[in-house]
Amino acid sequence: MPAAIPGIVTGSILSIGRVAGETAPILLTGAAYFLPRMPDSVYSQFMALPYHLFVLATSGTNIIQTRPLQYGTALVLLMIVLGLNIIAVMIRRHYRQKLKI
Repeated sequence: MPAAIPGIVTGSILSIGRVAGETAPILLTGAAYFLPRMPDSVYSQFMALPYHLFVLATSGTNIIQTRPLQYGTALVLLMIVLGLNIIAVMIRRHYRQKLKI
C-alpha cells in the first residue's frame, strides 16, 4: 500500500484539475447562468469558470468588447489547471524520493 500512495494522490489531484476544465459535467451538476450571491450550501447553484467563459464567448451583443474578460477568464482557468498539475508532480516526486530511502 505505501508504494501506491504516490499514484493515488497524483491521480486524485489530476482528476480534480481535469474536472475544473470540463464544462459538460459542471453544466449537469448545477451551474447557473448568473448568480448575484455566493452559494450558501453544497446543494446551491454555482458559477463556474468554464461556463462563464462559454457564456462570455457566445452570448450577448458585445462579444468583441468582452474579449479582454474572456482572455482573463481563460488565463485564470489555465493557471488553476496548470497549478494543480504542478502540485501533483511535486507530490509524486516527494513520495517517490521518500520511498527510495
